[in-house]
Amino acid sequence: MSEALRGNLKDFGIAEVFQLVGQQRKTGLLEVKGDRTTLCLAFDEGAVVWGAQGKSHAASVGDMLVRCGLATPDLLKELLKESEASAQPLQQLFVEKGELRPTEIESVEELLTRETIFEVLRWQKGSFHFTTQVIAHEQPPERLLGAEQILMDGLRMVDEWRTFSGQVPNEDVVFERSGSFEAYKQQARGEARRRLGPAERVFRLVDGRLSVRRVVDLSRLGTFEATRLLAELRQSSLIEPTDPSPLRRMSLPRASLPEARQLQTILAALFPLVALAALVYGMHRVPVLLPDQAGPGLEVPRSAYLQATQSFEKRRLRHLLEAHRYAHGNWPESLSELEGARILGDVALTAAQAESYYYRRLEDGYLLLAPER
Repeated sequence: MSEALRGNLKDFGIAEVFQLVGQQRKTGLLEVKGDRTTLCLAFDEGAVVWGAQGKSHAASVGDMLVRCGLATPDLLKELLKESEASAQPLQQLFVEKGELRPTEIESVEELLTRETIFEVLRWQKGSFHFTTQVIAHEQPPERLLGAEQILMDGLRMVDEWRTFSGQVPNEDVVFERSGSFEAYKQQARGEARRRLGPAERVFRLVDGRLSVRRVVDLSRLGTFEATRLLAELRQSSLIEPTDPSPLRRMSLPRASLPEARQLQTILAALFPLVALAALVYGMHRVPVLLPDQAGPGLEVPRSAYLQATQSFEKRRLRHLLEAHRYAHGNWPESLSELEGARILGDVALTAAQAESYYYRRLEDGYLLLAPER
């Protein structure tokens, strides 16, 4: 019969829970519930195996892959269904289908674990429940994180977080560039100089469009490190917040109840018109019947056709980026350099009216994202 440990974070802090699990070398699952979410940590003899933001580890990994720009929501939904039907791990399906490399999966799993630990260490209230149970995994011992080491590093990060998080008010803020990174490089000393590579990665992602949360996720550096770098860039006058857009100012939580209800009524009235326009547009842009390819009268589901087409086009674009690197020794500065390779065929990745595919060159590769709709 499994043992259970329950409590409230006000009476028994999360640091004490970690210490207890580590000292007694416990194996099992720790669930910490807050007002809006549940964080889970799996332990093997007092060491952390994985972390998840939600009760499903696989779904949490998939969500992090989407947030990091390594997978699309549609692809994740498809593979989650296939994983449930075939009992194959989601991570394995991503690799088998050629969508991701094993090293990319491993790095995202490690990032997810670090993010979960950092978030749970900042919680001041909530409840916890540790259940002793077998944790099946294939992680080598050297990759596991000891609970006591987590406490030392995590609590230090929480203390440092208070010193710079004020420079980044919240995750919805959008920054734009206001200085030269080359000048910052020349002036950087000490610890700042050792972090130039990650700092440049974050600086390149700041473009006046992406929120702090998106910059953090796409940098794949974690909330603590990416936010610290944003704070340093702001203190050095390299970035500054943009003015809030009209849509950001229309925030329902800040509106009075009558105003909120009035806005909801307007949106509800507009929804049928928007849905009808989207349906007409979709019928115009994508044929339902493909007689040249499928034979007379054979119907191809529009969603399946679009998904297969976009997956093929995105993979072809990635291959062209790799080919450019091998041919010229570097990544292209923009997608326009690939126009000579005839990448734009009759079928585009996005509608003609949509924004262009989102591309950013990084010091160790590239970032390829579909435009936000």
